[in-house]
Amino acid sequence: MGALLIPPLLAGCGGSGEGLDQNGRPDDGNGGGSGSTLTPDLQSIQEHVFTPICSVCHAGAAAPLGFRLDAGSAFAMLVNAPSVEVPSLRRVSPGNPDASYLIQKLEGHAAVGGQMPLGQAPLPQATINIIRQWISNGAAPAPASAVDALTRLAAVVPTDNELLTRDAPVPLIAASGALELSSINSMNLTVERSASGEFDADTTRVQGATLDIRSQDPTVFAVDLPASERVPGNYRLTLRGTGPAPVLDRSGRPIHDFTLQYTIEDLP
Repeated sequence: MGALLIPPLLAGCGGSGEGLDQNGRPDDGNGGGSGSTLTPDLQSIQEHVFTPICSVCHAGAAAPLGFRLDAGSAFAMLVNAPSVEVPSLRRVSPGNPDASYLIQKLEGHAAVGGQMPLGQAPLPQATINIIRQWISNGAAPAPASAVDALTRLAAVVPTDNELLTRDAPVPLIAASGALELSSINSMNLTVERSASGEFDADTTRVQGATLDIRSQDPTVFAVDLPASERVPGNYRLTLRGTGPAPVLDRSGRPIHDFTLQYTIEDLP
């Protein structure tokens, strides 16, 4: 994965208790919390760990540092995503759990900060081992819930019309399938800025946008801008599946048009 021309870590999490034992750990069905009900796939890990334990804090616009672990965000936020505390490490490095910052934080031997979930009982090693196995197996995404005729894009962060500070995470976009990356270019990817928010009447096209490809199938990428261009204002990011040069999926089909609007505030 890498940049194509055209990356916050776990904080304390609580949970609702659903699917957990009395210690707040994934229940093995016998009250032991050994994690035996888990299987080494993202769908199971999401159901038993990320959703009940982590996403209480790590979801929505209030997620610490924008790091979200709800079902719609976890894959994009984890796999091949640089950690904030140690940017040289990926939160999840497919095939290499020892080099995955998520595992280091869960096991309590990361170079920075405390063991996660912060302020809660550590996950049993048996549970962590299942997460390790998912990573060792390649950290595949959860299966799609439905097959769409055209590939759709969705914003992981920010949400539409969200307010950001200048040091907030760059926009992270996830596709419902695999895109033909060579089809993304300056004709169909645009980032515009407007002081007033009226893009048709007051628009400046932002130059120098780059894609940081986090995953190819499904395609997940961050859209980064030069520091000089990340100034306060209203932004509109567009990828087009229509027009003379549409973004295509791996089968050569055009995607659904995608537009994301957000605002960078005049705050550090």
